[in-house]
Amino acid sequence: MRYFFSLILLFLFNNSLCQEPVSPQFLYVGESQYKITYFSPSNINFTNNNIKRLVIVLHGNNRTAEQRQNAIIQAANSENKYLETLIISPHFIGTQELVANGLDDYHLYWSSASWMDGSPSSSSGAYPRDESFSSFEVMDNIITHIIYSGKFPNLTQIVLTGFSGGGQFVNRYAASNRVQEDLELEYNIEFKYLVASPSSYLYFNDERRLDDSVDEFEKPSNTNCGTYNNYKYGLHQLNQYMKYFHVDTLINRYKRRSISYGVGKRDNNSNSSSLDKTCPAMFQGDHRLERAIIYNNYLKYFFGDMGDNHKLYTLNGVGHDSFVFYNKSEIRKLLFPEIQNSPNQPLSIENDLNIKIFPSVGSNKLFVEGNFNEKPHFLIYDKNGNKIMNYESYYINKSKFKINTSRLEDGLYIIFFNNFGILNPKRKKFVIINR
Repeated sequence: MRYFFSLILLFLFNNSLCQEPVSPQFLYVGESQYKITYFSPSNINFTNNNIKRLVIVLHGNNRTAEQRQNAIIQAANSENKYLETLIISPHFIGTQELVANGLDDYHLYWSSASWMDGSPSSSSGAYPRDESFSSFEVMDNIITHIIYSGKFPNLTQIVLTGFSGGGQFVNRYAASNRVQEDLELEYNIEFKYLVASPSSYLYFNDERRLDDSVDEFEKPSNTNCGTYNNYKYGLHQLNQYMKYFHVDTLINRYKRRSISYGVGKRDNNSNSSSLDKTCPAMFQGDHRLERAIIYNNYLKYFFGDMGDNHKLYTLNGVGHDSFVFYNKSEIRKLLFPEIQNSPNQPLSIENDLNIKIFPSVGSNKLFVEGNFNEKPHFLIYDKNGNKIMNYESYYINKSKFKINTSRLEDGLYIIFFNNFGILNPKRKKFVIINR
């Protein structure tokens, strides 16, 4: 009996080791009380003028967020880019992490691998939540929080990468994210993506590779896999986040994105336990290396030659190992490319007021908060000086109000606050993208 009891203790101890650690660092999602945890070697609540680049790295199916962070830290040190780089590794936790770490009811979690394609967080079952959020919406919030916080005034480059399951995430998110255009316009932010060794890719029409070829494509005649072009493999039956834009917009945006792809030449195990072997995935190739080569040829076939954009890097001596992958010299150059753009100057916009503007991503609302002595009086003008009338505002309290921006066309706007005297109005800028 004592021997049996020892075995139980040993099993429990080993099982606890299988749980991935959960960082105490977290961000609130939108205007809610819900949290997304993340790993970072930096404290994002302190101002850091040295930061020029944000690298966001996504874990895979095993949710090894801390390991992904450590791989990027070593790569940054090897390139002597650590001091100018903010590294964040979001953790899309599952039920196991939720239970093993005794996390409260406001931690978001995702069942199985649903976070990889932008699906909403779990809201029912044994651990119900009043709200759920798409993992892509969470990423939008992470990015905008970093930029709008003002803690990193010299940040002008964002690199998003993910390995394996994280690569699936980045591949789909690159086509659909809702924040890139406005941050490019307002802050002169440069976005780059690195899709690393995913099990599957997002295709933009109903054609797939022909038989055993790697560079010929046509609509499959095999009718035994009727779901092969459904999302996350194609553009049929998109999830709610992806439906925000028309499919033509998703296609055109993906074409314009600065995206690199990487895979190890030894990542060719068709029997890998973590390889997607469903019939929609098998239409894309037999293993990760083949699928990457086929997809790169497909992009050239579908979009035409795009030069160094959408370029595939195949790495000698690398299997399905994220640490080795991210620390190859070819990949380090993609993670820490030369920074050529500079932060936008404020264009005489006054920042000496404690006024904050928070876009609520995807909701067509703008939240304004400030230390007003009375209800703020404001006017909105476009960049050409035309007064804007077709908006509605709602006061939440004396220091906060929201603006319905659904009727505003995309563009740069200036909001003038007149509480400080007609001859000395204070002003802030904001960007609207409602597509």
